[in-house]
Amino acid sequence: MVSAPRCPPGARGLLALLLLLLLPLPGARGQCGSPPRLSFAEVTGKKWSRYLVGYTLSYSCRPGYTLDPRKSPVVICDADSTWSFDPEFCVAISCRPPPDITHGSNNALIGDDFSFGLKVTYKCDQGFSLIGEASIHCTTKDNVNGEWSGPAPECKVGCLKPEVPNGNLLNALDEKMWYSVNETIPFKCSPGYQLSSHSHLPETDIFSITCLQDGRWTALPKCNKQSTSDVCEMVPENREFTECGMPAEKLRTLLEVQKLYLEIEKLKQELKSQ
Repeated sequence: MVSAPRCPPGARGLLALLLLLLLPLPGARGQCGSPPRLSFAEVTGKKWSRYLVGYTLSYSCRPGYTLDPRKSPVVICDADSTWSFDPEFCVAISCRPPPDITHGSNNALIGDDFSFGLKVTYKCDQGFSLIGEASIHCTTKDNVNGEWSGPAPECKVGCLKPEVPNGNLLNALDEKMWYSVNETIPFKCSPGYQLSSHSHLPETDIFSITCLQDGRWTALPKCNKQSTSDVCEMVPENREFTECGMPAEKLRTLLEVQKLYLEIEKLKQELKSQ
């Protein structure tokens, strides 16, 4: 059996001395503890619990920060067991002030520092609709220069919520106070009502309107009470007409007009037969 070689007593002492020099006890002078934790940078490579005097560590800037070319990202363990370095050698990436928009505003304040990650939200003046993303944020592509995540939205003329007597939006979830230009919404008449000039269509007939560039809607639908009979106007004059949804006096006038119309048609037929 081969035994492990033994170190001479003198060699063992020399090895112990070297270990003391290379790995001094925690808290002893001539060494530094853990490297400083910085909000704007982090250590590059592996970290140890203690370091000898003169040891250097390199840092890299965190996302949203860029290296100040006038400073060094290196920290040094000094003889007094402290780390020395240029303060804030990484500076925050920032963007120019966000663009203004016509007929609208954003929540940025004068004097704000538009640093990396900051979000700005836009809103439109009364009567205008927001076109595009409401919020943009400061970001970067090259980790040096700041830029906004996208273009600012636009504020264009919108249309106020339309009111259709005896009519409702086909989808109640679409209901809002203002609608964007070119936005189309469908309506349907309430039960018992039908679209005017569409008496041949069922009461569930749908009518769509569109918001125009000048803030007006295309022709709004009219929902009239649906007659209970297709021949309401032919009911004798001495009958109650409440089921027709029309006052008796008005219906009598219509009957007189219809009577005159029939007489004219009869006269035309007689003239043709001569």
